[in-house]
Amino acid sequence: MPHPSKPDKHVIVIGAAGGMGLWAARHWFAELSDVSRVTLCDLETLSADARSTMADVPASIDSARARYGTSGLSLVDCEVVDSGRDPVQVPPELENIDLVVLATPLSVIESVMDGLNGKLAQGAWLIDMASVKSTPLEQMTAGSGDGVSVVGTHPLFGITGDSVSGRTVALVPTDSDDGQLISWLDNGLKQLGASTLQVTARKHDRYMLIAQTMTHFALMAFGEAVTRSLNEDESLEELREFGTPPYLAMGNVTGRLLVQNHRLYASIQQAEGADDIRDTFAQAARQLADSFDQGSLGDIEAEIGQLAERYGTAELEASARLSEKMFRADQSGNTEDGI
Repeated sequence: MPHPSKPDKHVIVIGAAGGMGLWAARHWFAELSDVSRVTLCDLETLSADARSTMADVPASIDSARARYGTSGLSLVDCEVVDSGRDPVQVPPELENIDLVVLATPLSVIESVMDGLNGKLAQGAWLIDMASVKSTPLEQMTAGSGDGVSVVGTHPLFGITGDSVSGRTVALVPTDSDDGQLISWLDNGLKQLGASTLQVTARKHDRYMLIAQTMTHFALMAFGEAVTRSLNEDESLEELREFGTPPYLAMGNVTGRLLVQNHRLYASIQQAEGADDIRDTFAQAARQLADSFDQGSLGDIEAEIGQLAERYGTAELEASARLSEKMFRADQSGNTEDGI
């Protein structure tokens, strides 16, 4: 059986063919001093680009294709990707893996857990990387078996850059963990220069409805409105020439969202409570538009002032400082982490 306290842990990332799974395998797990081997696993064979991404990492890297059958999930088509410091000798077996990382779409976590049911040894660790926590953690805890420690994680950043340093990862505990797993995650991330935020699943999901679901919806609504506003002889390219810093910031982040994984953003809009949060946004926009249509210049000024009061001085000062930094970065061509 695996021993998570040992200094040469074997980690498998299920859903590592691309996106956050591949990024985290390379820049998080493979960089930890006590991880000697990382197995990349997905339904498809690892691409050449994905293999090249894993070159020159401290850990040994291998890949395996996930196959589902009557006996659950099995690992096939195993191959060495990079020998690292401790060359891989044998194909991985799920019952010998110390940490299983689920980097799959939210919609398939229950199916993956059905495939893993009974495959993980007592003492193994199991985490996910989904942007919603309550339902996946319930599915993982129910399907992992006795003696498996479960913790939720959510990297609060995109997959740009080549380090977790300076970034934040939310950590969500469960009763199945005695504290060893969440402590290991916390210590490892901090050693790599990242920050952690320990939070309950309920609080995480509530705040993410606003910070993520509403934000993405607002950006898509902004993009929809901008493209609808353009006449036939006008273009986004020409509009960019007239772009003020706020427009460029909104436009650039909207474009960033639209070139990334559409299925991921669609799944976020299907999170529990997403319909209510979209209704809140739509109602606020409609009420504000009606108020501006009907009010005098003084009325509109007063309404803006009331909104500023609800934000509060501290939040306004922080927003002004950070937005100025963002505008300067945009003008210099450097980009910070996005969505």
